[in-house]
Amino acid sequence: MRDLQSNCGRSSGARKMMSSNFEYLLAKSYPGYASGEQAPAYARLVPHLKFVEDAGRAIVDAVGKKILRQLDLDAEVWFSRLQRALEVACLCHDIGKANDGFQRMVRNKIPATQQPARHELLSALLLADEESSVRAWALRLLSENGKHTDAEDLLECVIGAVGGHHLKLDEEWKKASIALRDGGCDTGLQMLLTHSELKNLFGESVTTEVCFSLIEGKPNSLKDRHLPFKFGSRSFKDRLKNDPEWWRLAAALKALTAAADVAGSALSPEKVTPHKWVRANLAETQFVTSDKMHEVVRARLKGKALRPFQKAIAGSGKQITLVEAGCGTGKTAAAYAWAATHANGRKLFFCYPTTGTATEGYRDYVAETDVEADLMHSRADVDLNDLAEVLDDLAEVKGDEDKEEKLIRIESLRAWSPQVIICTADMVLSLPRNNRRGLYNSPAILTGSFVFDELHAYDNRMFAAVIALIKAMPGAHFLLMTSLPPERKSFLLRNIPLSQFAEMPSPIELEELPRYRFQLLSDKNKTAAIIAEAVPEKKKVLWICNQVKRAQDVYDKLEAKDFPVETYHSRFKYEHRKERHRNIIDGFDREKSDAAFIAVTTQVADMSLDLDADVLISEVAAVSSLIQRLGRLNRRITPENKGTPRTAYFYKPEDALPYKERETETALDWIEGLKKLNRPLNQIDLAESFKALPQENDNNESLNTRTNWLDSGWFAEPESVREPSVSVSIILPQDEAACRQSAKERVRKAIPMNFRKRMENWPEFKGHLIAPPNAIDYDEQRGARWQQQ
Repeated sequence: MRDLQSNCGRSSGARKMMSSNFEYLLAKSYPGYASGEQAPAYARLVPHLKFVEDAGRAIVDAVGKKILRQLDLDAEVWFSRLQRALEVACLCHDIGKANDGFQRMVRNKIPATQQPARHELLSALLLADEESSVRAWALRLLSENGKHTDAEDLLECVIGAVGGHHLKLDEEWKKASIALRDGGCDTGLQMLLTHSELKNLFGESVTTEVCFSLIEGKPNSLKDRHLPFKFGSRSFKDRLKNDPEWWRLAAALKALTAAADVAGSALSPEKVTPHKWVRANLAETQFVTSDKMHEVVRARLKGKALRPFQKAIAGSGKQITLVEAGCGTGKTAAAYAWAATHANGRKLFFCYPTTGTATEGYRDYVAETDVEADLMHSRADVDLNDLAEVLDDLAEVKGDEDKEEKLIRIESLRAWSPQVIICTADMVLSLPRNNRRGLYNSPAILTGSFVFDELHAYDNRMFAAVIALIKAMPGAHFLLMTSLPPERKSFLLRNIPLSQFAEMPSPIELEELPRYRFQLLSDKNKTAAIIAEAVPEKKKVLWICNQVKRAQDVYDKLEAKDFPVETYHSRFKYEHRKERHRNIIDGFDREKSDAAFIAVTTQVADMSLDLDADVLISEVAAVSSLIQRLGRLNRRITPENKGTPRTAYFYKPEDALPYKERETETALDWIEGLKKLNRPLNQIDLAESFKALPQENDNNESLNTRTNWLDSGWFAEPESVREPSVSVSIILPQDEAACRQSAKERVRKAIPMNFRKRMENWPEFKGHLIAPPNAIDYDEQRGARWQQQ
């Protein structure tokens, strides 16, 4: 690639004049530029590269050996490699910003749409070009002036990390090079590698300038670099397939480079240096200890001993432990007992499939005792006030990070320091799916032990991402708490090392307790008598509908009769959904109120409500969903406090959606079959009858554990964590102004709604649709519903 050293037709003097047009090189815009203020350190290119290098070095110093243990890489061999590669990746990640197009853009001389090529593409091209003096300089750093022989191998990993740190380097360069896609740019792109400020970085290593032509067919054309770069990436990817240790290192380097960039970009060095902040938030005191976990277990059990089932989980000696016990069996305390061994010296992540379950998980796993609340505390909050200040500056500047990016960065950095993190599975699975949140959180995720709860509720993409994460972190530990359908379980076992797998037997003493009686109602109207009987007896009633509209209709009828009722479903603003969620949990808590209470919900109750109902009323749904709903009925009984069986009433809904008709027909047969036993039912009855059902092929064979984080070579794009959904996010017209101003308000005000054809012409903002006036009625007690047309 000798032609990269071309002068683009300019004389040496012209090139020097080009460099002298810019007194200093910028990495970012800053608010005071227009008024002539001196550029702050965070906005200047070379200081920025040094800040990010500082953050990267601190990450390796603090947790490098922990991460290598998680990756099952021998620190004697790999620590130096990780250290050198991350430092060089951090120094190189934004070198591509030293070009005339970018420097004019951040000075508001040209719009962002006329920037010829993204800076990370240019950085990667300079490193991939075998004739480039930048590549030679990077190799000298990686080899420590010839001390090591692995520099070429490490550089390939560095190219992938540098090119991928903004997730916009697609294989066809449609995002990465506007010049090739749309035109409308200059005819050439002049690099500024000999600028006087870069001598502080390169020394005398880089003395030759580089210029790319932006005209197809001309010498030195940027487009001519596309195919060789693509071939180089493919060769690198093929090599990693045959060398899993380098495969794991390359993936970790990608993630940690993005994380170091966030820490180095966001913090104000005048107030707290990136190195100091990283070392404090990843200090050894910020990781789980066995003593703390045992303290949590003692506080939860209140002097009682662990049951044999819980002891078996805690004593599992395997990397992957599957627990298929039913609800109410003490899995929470068992998870902490497991963590005493398997999360010692690590972060502990509790992962749930939905926001609702994460909210309740926070209460169930963390807020019950003071010691747990302390484990969840983020020491980062005070420092992040300074971080927010810097990012506020950046967000005000057109063409730089917007407020949504700011929010993701702050929330990601806040997650570095807690010892215990309660989250939706999306947060962790964003790493294998190559999303910003996962990459920015990677210093915590790559040092984690993981509890994945309700795994059966994950869609295929999420389930495959869990397995991809297990493969990528063969030294990490995973507790999978779920009852998996046979096909899912088979797929899991085919894709993990069986020598590192343990399955815990169910706690027979709990699962054989009589809990349920079934009644199948021939008419939904018969539920009125059930409610009329339950309320005077001060019973707690859980009523579950399969569709939001039907749940709202039931709520309206009960509320009109002055029954003590709340409703909970997905069509609330997040701020109100949290209120409804908490009101329902409190309404079922007999220590807070012994009065009658009715909760009318949708299938969000299948997982997200930790409550104990006296009566369950449910529309017929898929059998797996019905079993989850039954987990909320008679939940607290134990061998010492057996109680009496409680009744579950089922009725067939008007239509099967969102389930298939055959699923509800199978469920009706399942209910009838269990009724024929003519005795109270237990969890063993439910599990055995479920496993005996004919299993449909749920397309597990099509599950693909390939992910963009692990398997895309030098390229990098994000991919969705979840499968496509018909649900879209709606902002009401009265909330539009606030949501346009604040990403936090968009989180609080957005409402999930099923997509309808009438939405096709609604305006879109940041992934949300803005509803027109008079389209949707909203009430904070009932939620959103379509207005009658």
